[in-house]
Amino acid sequence: MFFLDVQGTLLSDKDKSLISGAKELISYLNSNNMPYVVVTNNTKKLDFLSILKQKGLDIKDNAYIDPFYVLKDILKPCKIAAFGAREFLFSLENLGFELDFNHPEALLISSYDDFKFKDFANMIELIKKDIRVIAMHETSIYKKDNRLYPGVGSIMAMLKNATNFNYEVVGKPSLAFYKEALKLIQKQNEQINFEDICIVSDDFKGDLLEAKNLNMKCILVLSGKMSDTKGIDISLLDKIYPSVLELLGELKCKI
Repeated sequence: MFFLDVQGTLLSDKDKSLISGAKELISYLNSNNMPYVVVTNNTKKLDFLSILKQKGLDIKDNAYIDPFYVLKDILKPCKIAAFGAREFLFSLENLGFELDFNHPEALLISSYDDFKFKDFANMIELIKKDIRVIAMHETSIYKKDNRLYPGVGSIMAMLKNATNFNYEVVGKPSLAFYKEALKLIQKQNEQINFEDICIVSDDFKGDLLEAKNLNMKCILVLSGKMSDTKGIDISLLDKIYPSVLELLGELKCKI
């Protein structure tokens, strides 16, 4: 039973192409009726699942979740201030939210590689109005064009250091997200619990640490933002693979 990360695990950070073994792994899990859910922090495209399928990943029904799935359950369409990529703002509007930076009911923050300090100043001003604050996920870093950028988790830590406040998280590694992913995989086998699941990701801090706290088995792949294990506690990991291709090979050997 698997939770499968996308960026850096199934898709290349460099050009968004499929990582070697990704298509074959999904096909193998499907043909052997092995429960899985694709878990992603994508917040740019509402139709990201369709994009993954177009790339050749034959993801079965009820086996995909992103932060928008959780957001829809905790925040109904309303006036919001939102910071992130243009595609993220468009997606929120398509969900029925109205962008309002003067009198919003909530502040939403996602990844963006072109934030300016004026953006952070605007966030702080909104936070001081004591409105609801939602981080779309808490990834510490992400990779784009072979460079590492601070993720939403790092931005929230900076904002917390500037002005103390409470916020919610709808993506990984929040408990809310993992609980929703668990509900999905239980549709495939209702007996599954967290301790039965192996989560496969390239993000040690952003995905695997909290998963370990939930008693999931943690598999790190070195095909994304991490190319080695320097600076991490590998004792918390159950397996380390160069990529999902090696994971697929081991699964085939077991059957």
